[in-house]
Amino acid sequence: MNQNQFGFRPKKSTIDAAMVVKEIVQDSLAAEDVITLVNLDVQGAYDAACWLAILKEMIECGSPKYLYKITKKCFTERTAILATNSIRMEKDLSRGCPQGSCNAPGYWNLQ
Repeated sequence: MNQNQFGFRPKKSTIDAAMVVKEIVQDSLAAEDVITLVNLDVQGAYDAACWLAILKEMIECGSPKYLYKITKKCFTERTAILATNSIRMEKDLSRGCPQGSCNAPGYWNLQ
């Protein structure tokens, strides 16, 4: 994993990333350099995570079989439900990282 990757890693949070950017900007301003900052935020990235790609990468990187089986089961028979007083809608899911799960960052990194 690249040492410049922030997020989903110990002592590499988004706050740490912001502090590195601040330091680079301060150094550049002191040296009177030109500064350009580009930020990329992929909207809906977690929702679009491909389960087959995650499972394939688990095999390719040599994940233990029990972790593969648990992950495959986690991706099986998932349903999103929207319920109000008057309606109830269900949709079968076939992609996405379970947000709020402690596994979600790992799944995202595998993909």
